[in-house]
Amino acid sequence: MQKDKDLRLRLTVVDLLKELKNSFTYKELAKIFNIQESLLCRYVNGSTIPSEVHAKEILDKLKSRDFLVKFLLNKIIIHDDGYIDTSRLLFYPNLLKILIEMYYYRFFENKEITKIATVAVNGIPFATLTAEALAKPLIIIKKHKDSMFIDYIDESLKEADGVITSIFLRKDYISKNDKILLIDDVIRSGKTITTATKLIRKAGADIVGVLVIASVGNEWSKHINGIPIKPLFVL
Repeated sequence: MQKDKDLRLRLTVVDLLKELKNSFTYKELAKIFNIQESLLCRYVNGSTIPSEVHAKEILDKLKSRDFLVKFLLNKIIIHDDGYIDTSRLLFYPNLLKILIEMYYYRFFENKEITKIATVAVNGIPFATLTAEALAKPLIIIKKHKDSMFIDYIDESLKEADGVITSIFLRKDYISKNDKILLIDDVIRSGKTITTATKLIRKAGADIVGVLVIASVGNEWSKHINGIPIKPLFVL
């Protein structure tokens, strides 16, 4: 069992190096990890996998919050119209998964979590990564009903333009025993998170906390009370 775990670690590090190679030269990676360029090249090309010692050293350096946060933060684009584009983070799923795991163990490790939830659509890929990293089921709150033959719980949501819509959660996807970690991509006003929280509590489940990829300003903090919200990046 331990040998399998060590092998998975070594293969994971290979995947991480491949992602980094999209942004760094071998010379730059050699400087970061203090490993010969030729050896890094063999790791990335798959002709050799890192030893257990090398794999742990690489992973420890990657888990340096200063390196990982700075690297991924540079992948978030703020457009002139104010749109926060987090989609490029998905080019680095393994690196992002490590950061998500770090925040989970830092803020939520001692809390029981039974399911991951998100509101469609932008939060879905990040919630999927979180569910995979934590090995938890994923439920998606939608802005429409898939079928009139399925029972839903609904809650009204006031959009940014003042339009009132609704969000829906399938009754058979959640129970009163569930402890939910909510995921979203960007939080500005906090309206979506607040409404999703009401919806989940209406189902009788408990909100353990909220993990968001990026927060903008502090307006959201005025509207959300009693819910631990942890952004990976503060813009």
